[in-house]
Amino acid sequence: MKKILLTSTILIVLGISIHAQQGRVGINTTSPAATLDIQANTSSNSLPDAILVPRLTRAQLEAKNAAYTNGTGAANQNGALVFVNDATSGTGTGKTINVKNVGFYYYDAPNAVWVAVTPNLKVSVGTAETPTNTLVGSSQIYAIKGSFNATGTSSTVSIPSPPGMTSLYSITIYKTGSGVVYDRSLYSYTISTNAGNAVTGSPNMSVIYPGGSYDYVIEYLK
Repeated sequence: MKKILLTSTILIVLGISIHAQQGRVGINTTSPAATLDIQANTSSNSLPDAILVPRLTRAQLEAKNAAYTNGTGAANQNGALVFVNDATSGTGTGKTINVKNVGFYYYDAPNAVWVAVTPNLKVSVGTAETPTNTLVGSSQIYAIKGSFNATGTSSTVSIPSPPGMTSLYSITIYKTGSGVVYDRSLYSYTISTNAGNAVTGSPNMSVIYPGGSYDYVIEYLK
């Protein structure tokens, strides 16, 4: 009995050694075709076939901020994959600023942020500040919806700046009620909540809009 166990142990260790030398590991296969080759177990429908990555809440992921770096060797976590199963806990700032929904995220070490593997491309923008799916470097782009009235005699209008805004990223202007884009630019914009902080037109010249109400969506950085 001891001889059989010893022989089996030697064979198992030898098998692992061979796979390690080849640089490939196979699960449910004796002929791995890649570094890690996992084949489905089609002989048993009672066993689930899947890969489970670490599952954490956003707060739990934030608690590990210091563990994720852009170092070298074992200290380099660039490309690490996790599944966030609760995106409401924690602060959602710093490295987890993009963690807005439940789903898979990978670590972008050069920018020190977690990025959604399949981001929700649809963002509903309302009159409250809304984080978009756009980053400039590691800076989040926000959006907000509003409206202004054009007098028909002046190009000066009021588009108040949201709290904390540092620069304008883009603007889209619609004629109220039409749903049709009217313009995508301004002649000038001053970050302010004062009336008359914007001038309609293109970057090269001011343009007086026909009198009436206009809706807009501005995207901005903070």
